Amino acid sequence: MQEFIGDAAHELRTPMTVVKGYAELLKGKQLDPERESAAFERLNSELKRMDFLIGDLLMLAQLGEEGNIEFESIDIAQLVRENISDFKEIAPSHPVSTQIDESVVMIGSEKYLQRFIQNALTNIRLHTPASTSVRVSVKADKQITLIIEDSGPGLPPESYGEKIRGLKRFDRSRSRETGGTGLGMSIMNAVIERHKGTFTLRKSELGGLAIEVHLPRT
Repeated sequence: MQEFIGDAAHELRTPMTVVKGYAELLKGKQLDPERESAAFERLNSELKRMDFLIGDLLMLAQLGEEGNIEFESIDIAQLVRENISDFKEIAPSHPVSTQIDESVVMIGSEKYLQRFIQNALTNIRLHTPASTSVRVSVKADKQITLIIEDSGPGLPPESYGEKIRGLKRFDRSRSRETGGTGLGMSIMNAVIERHKGTFTLRKSELGGLAIEVHLPRT
């Protein structure tokens, strides 16, 4: 918890410093109209970034608390299909192939599993070339296996198999460029841990990143 609080404070300090700096500049009313407009734009951008960051930190805190998340019977296969359909609309240049069982029912949180799937697909859309192939599979045997993989550039070699802890980021500059908080992987890991599953990052046979999840049958 102490590590989490320290990391959270550090992440909030950077946009707060920028906001304070631009607020002081605007307060002095010494900027010409063009620079003033740019300052307001940057101020608004950093405030939005803080809002997203606080939202993600709150989600991580909620996932870490016992007893505050309602579980229900959900069909994760259908949930994945719905998100794939959305992804195809938003990123039509990405070829997508699927191997999804007809119905895979489990006890879990639709809200948080939805966030997991969305994060995985959003990462592909934002951080891989437009023609990157995507493959998604959902299989139910003794346990439920979900794999989302791509043919993109992947992660640094040392990141594969690494345990995700705290506010883990793999590329801070990449997150800043896309307007994200960089906490997506931490949230994804927390979601799967809350469902008593395992979450692994490995090299995909397609050449890029494979996110592999194992969830208990319930």
